[in-house]
Amino acid sequence: MRLKICAIIFVALTLLMLSQTAEADGEHMDMMLIDLGNGESHWAEVEPGTYSDVVLEASSSLELNANFSGGLSIQGLRHRAQPIDVDWRIYVWDDGWRLDGSLSMSSTYLGGIVAVGYYPDNGVTPVATPDEPNVWTTMAGSSSAYSQATSAGTDYPANPVEWFRTYSTGYVDSGLIVADQYLYHTTGGDYVGSGINHNPWIYCINRYTGDVVWSHMMNAGAGYEVTTPLVVGDMLIVTCTEGKVLCLDRYLGTLLYTQDVPFNPPLDSEGNVTWEGRIFVSGGTTPVYDSGAIYFGTADGKVHCYTISRDSGFKRIWTYVPPPGYIGSFYYHAPTIATVDGARTLFIGSYEGYVHALDISDGDPLWARQVVNYSSNNTPEPGTPGSAATISVSRDGSILLIGCTDGGMIASDGYTLALNASTGEGLNGDGEMWRINALLSSPVVSEDGFYSYVSRSAKGSRTLTTVEGVEVGILGSICKFDWNGRLVWQSAPYPLMKGSLTLADGVLYGMDYSAGRFWPTGGGLTAVDANDGSEVWRILLQPCTVNSYSMVQPTVIDGKIYAANDLGAVYCVSVIAGPSIDGSAEMPIRNAGFMHWSWAVVAGMFITALFLLIRFY
Repeated sequence: MRLKICAIIFVALTLLMLSQTAEADGEHMDMMLIDLGNGESHWAEVEPGTYSDVVLEASSSLELNANFSGGLSIQGLRHRAQPIDVDWRIYVWDDGWRLDGSLSMSSTYLGGIVAVGYYPDNGVTPVATPDEPNVWTTMAGSSSAYSQATSAGTDYPANPVEWFRTYSTGYVDSGLIVADQYLYHTTGGDYVGSGINHNPWIYCINRYTGDVVWSHMMNAGAGYEVTTPLVVGDMLIVTCTEGKVLCLDRYLGTLLYTQDVPFNPPLDSEGNVTWEGRIFVSGGTTPVYDSGAIYFGTADGKVHCYTISRDSGFKRIWTYVPPPGYIGSFYYHAPTIATVDGARTLFIGSYEGYVHALDISDGDPLWARQVVNYSSNNTPEPGTPGSAATISVSRDGSILLIGCTDGGMIASDGYTLALNASTGEGLNGDGEMWRINALLSSPVVSEDGFYSYVSRSAKGSRTLTTVEGVEVGILGSICKFDWNGRLVWQSAPYPLMKGSLTLADGVLYGMDYSAGRFWPTGGGLTAVDANDGSEVWRILLQPCTVNSYSMVQPTVIDGKIYAANDLGAVYCVSVIAGPSIDGSAEMPIRNAGFMHWSWAVVAGMFITALFLLIRFY
């Protein structure tokens, strides 16, 4: 009898576990997705109430810097030049997001799976879904360049990696964008190759297996294809060096629309470009989506704002042309957009050394300032001012961090400035708040400070000042700073990390710039504890070569870390080990499928439960 009771209990527990697994895979609790419409979205378990109350309560608990004003009043944005009505809209999950026009923010949430997103009413819907709840739709994870993932990586990376794939169509220098089960990126084209290998390509691959879902060949332009694709709803947006912006169906790879952005810089009477800075013929920068529109700079010194919809394609909202003396090439880096003094503001830096602040509703300039000028002693790029390369904004929108360099591909000189985001000046209306006289990777912004890889600048400091006022040597390491520019902690030394770090669930992930064949001084993917900088793990990504340099930020989604490099390789790192790697690039792509340990446990329990039922009944 006791054995029968034990069998019944065991079977019941097993069925409960199986039902919970099924619920996790297909059935969902009452959940709300809060999508800020800028690449940042969060899931929250919520209680019934008006949508306004629910969103405000959830945004407070999640510490979101949402575009709310006036208490429960949630106000939209209206572009003046070509009006589009952007507001908080309610979507209901029904095997896909459906805009429910019968609901408003004063309606009562009664349960179920819903999304509240800051979008125009033009068919664009949120990207995260109950089945694939975490996404990385734009460079650095949001238009505010926070570089923070909403899910965790792993503390136990398997080596060899779960899967990798390589291409014959050039370097992978774009960021790795993830939505649903898909990963998107570009290759730059093989510059010494011929035929279709010479051309740059856009790829969509299955992020669980590495298999190619679709690919699209672009035309070879005059520059390097390094910009990162952008996911907007069911569309993929790509800027390319031939001077076009492409819009593709992100599921099928079908080209839907093309927008021309020709290279028309200001010229003198002899046909020479009039600015002093570096000249790129590279089309648009990486684009970002924010408040219902797409924003990007162009190599001829302009900033553009377009709406995009599946039905009507691109529509220009505004174009900003800096005044004479302030114009310079915008290259690679996406604009950074943040809420400053209650308004969405766009910041972008140029290779003339200027930072521009614009009102995103109409492109009107708020301020512009030259933050770097190495013209008289620029070693890698003689006679040029340098670059205002990276821009990040504190979570409260008050402090602007600007990474300034000499503009070289591998900068030797540079520093990071902190300015008042509202005015472009210091706390007292002039100068600067503070500066760190070292080379910093694009900062990862948190509430109490920021993280960056820090290396010495040729003409800069040899030390950093800690929060205790102590001077410590610059090691070439991952560091945390407070909002006064003081060092909180410094990790052990690591090889140069050119791409940004990524923060995910208290862990920072960074990829070595130098090639894997130089291991252990190159080719490593490193994880450090964001609390104190201690190393969690460090592994070599294989296959690798003497040319497998990397400028790509790691993308972290649901226990998997995706990385890429100049071998033309993309890697997936997780707890699942792939086949052994002998150093060659010819390895089969492995699908984990049912090989994960959790499936083995569930299968074993099911078999045991079935045996007990047969044995005792």
